[in-house]
Amino acid sequence: MTISSRTLASIALVLAAAIPAAAQDDVQTFNAFAVVTADGTIVRSAEKQLMAIATLSGPFFVETDEGPQQGGRVSCAISARIDQATRKTSASGACTFTAHDGATAWGDWDCAGYELVGCRGGFKLTGGTGRFVGASGESTFVWRPTAHEFKKQLDGTVLDNVTGIVLWRDFKLKGK
Repeated sequence: MTISSRTLASIALVLAAAIPAAAQDDVQTFNAFAVVTADGTIVRSAEKQLMAIATLSGPFFVETDEGPQQGGRVSCAISARIDQATRKTSASGACTFTAHDGATAWGDWDCAGYELVGCRGGFKLTGGTGRFVGASGESTFVWRPTAHEFKKQLDGTVLDNVTGIVLWRDFKLKGK
């Protein structure tokens, strides 16, 4: 299966018809973001360390010359370790992008940063279904939480409801 330039533009929307057409092996570069909520659990993993396991999900947008264009939805799993002494955070996970027509793309990410500030790292597209079969790409991955709501449970764990934004900067996307 050959990925056309129109399909590459559609992938960009999922990951804007506003992206110019290109030859099959051209690399498309774009910025994208998702406004997400994160629901999960925080547990103490050591005296001054916490682990957060959550799912980030929300609508996905591609930045174009005409403004953001919604491309579908994204859902990302996150596993984060927070050092309470230094406030340093390291996290990793995987994301699934779902287009309006049901085609999907997915990838892995990791990042490092500081609690409540967020983290920066790398993202790599690892596969897809439908018109996204054979696509590859990578970008800078940035997670910026904006609000937290903690609810302590009887067993001592804490449920964390966080809102924020996930950014994919300088995403370089290529068809097969």
